Amino acid sequence: MPAGAAVVRRDGKRGASWAVKFVDATGRQVWETLGREPEWNEAKAQRELGKRLQAVERDRWRKPERVTFAAFADRFDADYLPGRNLKPSTLIDYRLTLRRHLVPRLGHLPLAALEPADVDSYVAEQTAAGLAPKTIANHLGLLRVMFKVARRWRLVTSSPLEEVEPPRAEHVEMQVLTEAEIARLLAAYREAEAAGPEREWWALARRLVETALGTALRRGELLALRWRDVELLDSRLHVREALVRGRFQAPKSRASRRTIELGPRTTAVLQEQWQASRFRADEELVFGHPALGSPLDPSKLTRCYLRPALKRSAITKPFRAWHDLRHTALTHEAAAGNPAVYVQMKAGHSQGSITERYVHAAQVLFPGAAARGEERMFGASG
Repeated sequence: MPAGAAVVRRDGKRGASWAVKFVDATGRQVWETLGREPEWNEAKAQRELGKRLQAVERDRWRKPERVTFAAFADRFDADYLPGRNLKPSTLIDYRLTLRRHLVPRLGHLPLAALEPADVDSYVAEQTAAGLAPKTIANHLGLLRVMFKVARRWRLVTSSPLEEVEPPRAEHVEMQVLTEAEIARLLAAYREAEAAGPEREWWALARRLVETALGTALRRGELLALRWRDVELLDSRLHVREALVRGRFQAPKSRASRRTIELGPRTTAVLQEQWQASRFRADEELVFGHPALGSPLDPSKLTRCYLRPALKRSAITKPFRAWHDLRHTALTHEAAAGNPAVYVQMKAGHSQGSITERYVHAAQVLFPGAAARGEERMFGASG
């Protein structure tokens, strides 16, 4: 047996207990209490000591450092995150989650002593504070990454997240504009555009919405679209960038880098935007500030134009700006009878299961489908 390794029996007021002592891979002495008799005895303690010595020899096991969650979070931010090649928006989200939520609640606790009960308590407090289940699930996802790194750095031997279940996320129903509602919405934009004040901005906002409906682009993809990405003569455009939190970055997945065929209506809208724009160089934004050519503020587009246009057109459903414009576009693509693979390609989905929700939502919009099916099956029988 290696020097310094031993099984020790201790007598105390509550009875005898067994412990092991050994030296870790760095040469530090480790004492570990196993438990009291009769659950523990010398033979069982010897077997446990053998497991510890094997871990030291085989895995270079080290005694976990006594660091708080806050101290580890600082090291995680400084030594792990910068080298992961994460998107700027992901990096911002991680750091905001650490600073605003995880560290204030868990920072004082020793990292190695964090238990599933502590994480469950965190989930309960954040739920009571009004955070959405999906947001809390994202917090737990970051915690899982952190403990995976902590185990690799030999700071902990296990993760409390292995026994924690995320809160059940409620399904958010898509809000899809009908053909009549789309017509009223665009009419509302044109009415505001004709009224005079901010006419240029209302026209720009209307063309942006029409393009969103015609292409199903995400908001960030629309705002990052450049004239070099648009081929008006061939009626197609290429998605190469996205504007997220004021920064240009690659689209969210490989499938999001795509080429989209344009219909005649959307082609005409983009031609109209070309004629109206002062910024037509290849590198200029298709939908930029009318006077500066700089990126548009998405919150201003929603607050000052889209919301008032929805109100003016008497659309009162709980419509999520931009998200539900995209949902509307994809649902109508499916309802038009286009193949699911085409809808998936246009949406930029990496998995067909994501696209299925639009195909399912569009089923109610297939008038005469049952009659056509019967005609094919029973037509020969008269």
